[in-house]
Amino acid sequence: MKLRKARKEDAQAAWDIRNLAIQAGCQEVYTKAELRIWTQGEMPSVFITMVERDFYLIEHQGKILATGMLDNDRIEALFVHPQAMGQGLGRDLLAHLESLARERGVTALTLESTLNAADFYRSCGFCGEGISQYHSPRGIVLDCVVMHKALK
Repeated sequence: MKLRKARKEDAQAAWDIRNLAIQAGCQEVYTKAELRIWTQGEMPSVFITMVERDFYLIEHQGKILATGMLDNDRIEALFVHPQAMGQGLGRDLLAHLESLARERGVTALTLESTLNAADFYRSCGFCGEGISQYHSPRGIVLDCVVMHKALK
């Protein structure tokens, strides 16, 4: 397994992993209609810019298996390919993003967790219980959990 900074040419694979992870991981907590709207359509050009600027990924034998993004003090787009879920890749990538944040002088991180991933983030030291709402650029509003973690 190799953890590295993402490049522009990784954007389509990152987009595909995002959609696969949402469809596989979120089906128990969001409706089929919400998942369809959330993942439909082509990759927006702004996503390519974000991947090149802020994404990190884990790959194995040339295949990207996990993605994550650090945007100032926010963790975003932490997704693991469904075939690689449960292997610790999300935890490894999150630990790397936390390390980068510390190096940059960030003292606390925030994220908006899908309902199905909140327990994962809690197991990684994040706190947050209340249900909030995520306003997707795709035009839907999804319940989420806003979570925080102080960095030491």
